[in-house]
Amino acid sequence: MVEIVMCPRDPGVETALRCSRCEQPICPKCLVQSPVGSRCKDCAQIFKSPIYHLTRPQLAKAIGAALVGGVVMGLVWGFVLYQFQFGFLAIFLGAFLGWVFTRLMDFATGSRRGNQVVACAIGGLIIAWGMQFLFVPPRVAMFGVLALGVGIYFSYQKLSRL
Repeated sequence: MVEIVMCPRDPGVETALRCSRCEQPICPKCLVQSPVGSRCKDCAQIFKSPIYHLTRPQLAKAIGAALVGGVVMGLVWGFVLYQFQFGFLAIFLGAFLGWVFTRLMDFATGSRRGNQVVACAIGGLIIAWGMQFLFVPPRVAMFGVLALGVGIYFSYQKLSRL
């Protein structure tokens, strides 16, 4: 016979489920599915992977790398790669910029991943694109938006997950 009891975490919810480790009653709202069965939140021991955790010094290095990389790549984009920001070649320019900022973030953070690293890379790419306004008229610099978008896409795909 199954004993129906009240869930201690959600008063007023009847349940017949129990944690597979501590045997505490759990309701469907507060259970955590694990490879060995349903567990309560205390026994499930949910933690974030260390690859997605940035320390303050790593975050500072990532921000610094994004700022310096953005200025340097903006200068390179303005002086050397100016002719590649039009048409089909902009896709390759964006892929190159995304790859550069991915490598830069890997170096600065020790190959960490996550939203903070992606935000730093995107910030650096925007700084690099913004440097175009120093070298060319604004209507010409707007053609770099395609390269910027491709670079952001490539950086996001690489840095947001493994």
